[in-house]
Amino acid sequence: MTIPSSLKTLLSEQNIAYETIEHEEAHSLKQVASELNLSEASILRCVLLKGPSQKFMAVLPSHFLLDFEVLKRLKDQAFEIISARDADKLFNHCEPCCHPPIPAFIKVNGLIDESVYKLDELYLESGNPKILLKIAKADIAKLYVNEERLSFACGPERLYSGRNAQQDLTEAVNQFTPIRIKQRIDETFDLPAMPEIAQDIMKLRVDPSADAKKLGAIVAKDPSLAAQIISWASSPYYGYKGTIDSVETAISRVLGFDLVMNLALGISIGKSLNVPEEGPLGVHNFWRQAVYCASLVEKLCLMMPPKHRPERGLAYLSGLLHNFGHILLGHLFPPQFYLINRYIEANPGIRVEDVEHFVMGVTHQEIGAWLMKNWHMPDELIVAVRWHHQEEFWSKHSVYSNLVLLAGRLLKRIELGDAINHELPESVLELLNLDEEKVNESFNQLLEERETLDLMSKQLVA
Repeated sequence: MTIPSSLKTLLSEQNIAYETIEHEEAHSLKQVASELNLSEASILRCVLLKGPSQKFMAVLPSHFLLDFEVLKRLKDQAFEIISARDADKLFNHCEPCCHPPIPAFIKVNGLIDESVYKLDELYLESGNPKILLKIAKADIAKLYVNEERLSFACGPERLYSGRNAQQDLTEAVNQFTPIRIKQRIDETFDLPAMPEIAQDIMKLRVDPSADAKKLGAIVAKDPSLAAQIISWASSPYYGYKGTIDSVETAISRVLGFDLVMNLALGISIGKSLNVPEEGPLGVHNFWRQAVYCASLVEKLCLMMPPKHRPERGLAYLSGLLHNFGHILLGHLFPPQFYLINRYIEANPGIRVEDVEHFVMGVTHQEIGAWLMKNWHMPDELIVAVRWHHQEEFWSKHSVYSNLVLLAGRLLKRIELGDAINHELPESVLELLNLDEEKVNESFNQLLEERETLDLMSKQLVA
């Protein structure tokens, strides 16, 4: 096991002593820190940036947030993030996504956060995903002797100040910044109206005479929605061998009334907002994660003992719309939404909701649940939207948020969605009466259906 020879040469030329620390290959630097019992602050990471005429490497502690707005002011120029694929090309002697935070190694301009120089020792990625380099305090200044020292990173003390995961949504709204965001939330006429088809479906939910014919008639009002429902039912995912020539057939022979009702509700609501297609929170990623999560939640739901099992259709809808707050943010606040996407790209180890709160003072869970309440959506869905990242949350309908939480953790294993880790909490498994081994088997089954799920998600973007 070794590190790139070119890196060894560079460190030798700069007369920098180092120690190699071997570890198991991990998904994140946070996981490495945990395995080696190191402080996250002592492990550095880098972000590659492109200015109008030059490339830069920003270096900061792994759990600090790179503050784009501060860096923009300090350097009096805007930056774009260099994609992981293009970054790998610059680090062509290293393993993919394993980038030593040493600007001289790839001959770009270095921007080193001041917090780095306060460390007693530091650890660097080496280009080998199973080795860290340990550098003593005496050599930190030598390592970055030709780089620019700036204060552009936000540490945990400031990033998480004032956060309370259990705070009431009303409190969150009152803390929005800038003030214009609070005003816009308060001005309810700025809110998107619930689509007409969604309103009709909501009325049908409480209609005692509701049947496949009535639901099919509502869905048929929107030809694109009807086509998607028929395509959904015709997909290999559901394994129906016959011909599906109408929404009513899709309902009665394949998908069932509740699932189609909730699927149509979710699609009509999701497609009613105007949101950029690209970016970590863009429409493409939203629908892909939504389809995977809804399908996985449905599988987990059916694995539960019958007496504990929630309503299948509502569970599916919870998986489909749990991240609705992302696209609502994009619809209401396009400039801030663009900035949030840039922050997420530059800070992959920071929880998405923490980035959102840092930039806007509100999270997608809060704003999504707030709109669901405003639209008088089912309480089960509101709970799933508001609490799907919260392990310790319990309420009458927490089974829905817990199912989404498990699905999100599983999807993190394929880097899909916004869960911060892939561990399945024992308390949640116990609460849902689910066996971890069987849950993992269910996830593996989902992976075998990826081609179909990807096609289904692309249809929703079209």
